[in-house]
Amino acid sequence: MLAEYGPWAVAWCFFALGCGGFIKGALGVGTPLLTVPMMAQVLPPQMAIAIMAIPVVVANLWQFAQTERSSAVVAKFWPTFVAILIGTWVGVKILSVIDEKTLLILVGVAVIAFALLQGSRFRLHLPERMVKPAGLLFGGASGLIGGVSSFFGPMLITYLISIRGLAKNQFVSTISFLYVSAVLPWAVTLYLYGILDDQLLLYSAFATLPVTLGLLVGQRIRGHISEARFQYLIIGILMISGISMLWRAYQ
Repeated sequence: MLAEYGPWAVAWCFFALGCGGFIKGALGVGTPLLTVPMMAQVLPPQMAIAIMAIPVVVANLWQFAQTERSSAVVAKFWPTFVAILIGTWVGVKILSVIDEKTLLILVGVAVIAFALLQGSRFRLHLPERMVKPAGLLFGGASGLIGGVSSFFGPMLITYLISIRGLAKNQFVSTISFLYVSAVLPWAVTLYLYGILDDQLLLYSAFATLPVTLGLLVGQRIRGHISEARFQYLIIGILMISGISMLWRAYQ
């Protein structure tokens, strides 16, 4: 199936997957946001999305497995993890009746506004006592929006960059843990609904190689990124996410 698109298309997809792995390794986020549009230049969009199923699961499990204090991350953020699962289930259930365009516009505008706020001197900081309650709210919202539109990231990024003192490595390990609760059910759903058929499942497995190579390079680069610059790069990803939601709404 993939061979019919030609060797240049295959090479471009390999490059796109490597780029996605690189940004995931460096920042902990942004893989599908970058990789899917790049691959969709040479492949049908649905095929590009399906190919990402296994790489995103592997990348997030990999990064979380490297966490030095993984038990502390689980203890602090398990309510958010559960809220994402519940929100995703609700989002999928209401997919047929909700106005997706309106939802994407409202959330996209809110995400862009929040990114601008966090990039200013008026940035929001969650006090420690509000981290878990806010996690329930943002986790549920992430699952709900993701279940409807597949955009799980913006609400989680918004939540985590609001936590005072969350260092870049803590951010990466935490968001990888939280993403697992979104991408595993998502990948299973793609397979059950036949979007990820046996042949695409094989391509998706092979796609893990360039993503992993990019991930390893990105992790090395992260060590040379200052905490302040990391925060601004994440805010940039958040802005792109908001713009992507608005673009999707008007397609």
